[in-house]
Amino acid sequence: MSVHVINSIPSRAGFPKFAAMKKIGIILFVLILAAAGYAYYLFQKPHTSIADKSPQFKLAATALVSEYSKDEKAANEKYLGKIIEVNGVISEKVKDEKGKFNITLQAEDLSGVGCEFEPGNQELIKNLHEGDEVRIKGICTGVLMDVVLVDCIYMKE
Repeated sequence: MSVHVINSIPSRAGFPKFAAMKKIGIILFVLILAAAGYAYYLFQKPHTSIADKSPQFKLAATALVSEYSKDEKAANEKYLGKIIEVNGVISEKVKDEKGKFNITLQAEDLSGVGCEFEPGNQELIKNLHEGDEVRIKGICTGVLMDVVLVDCIYMKE
């Protein structure tokens, strides 16, 4: 009968793999921590108003909707993410689930220009009514059913 002795001392061959895995783990942890910090910074960043910024385009709501109806891709290239000033007639004024007023400017067909206002402009638009002619400045985010402008400012005459 032969007896085999089992080596109770761990092999050194596994240690380099462990050290490399530990370094990769530390690097991943630091990257995740940096990404979380940047996301927190963006979330806490104060909102910047477009009130003092000049519009890159000034046009009628009907003209804006018409351009999107003809060629959405070309209109997106021209207007997407840009500050636009539109004038038109209010076809609808609604209060959303957060209690904010939003208005839609009418166009020639069923669609229009949907305007989502900055919190500071809520008092100004509270007294506007359907049928009023207005000038609105906002950032174009493209088209859903309506052309959408966000961070809107009501431009008093």
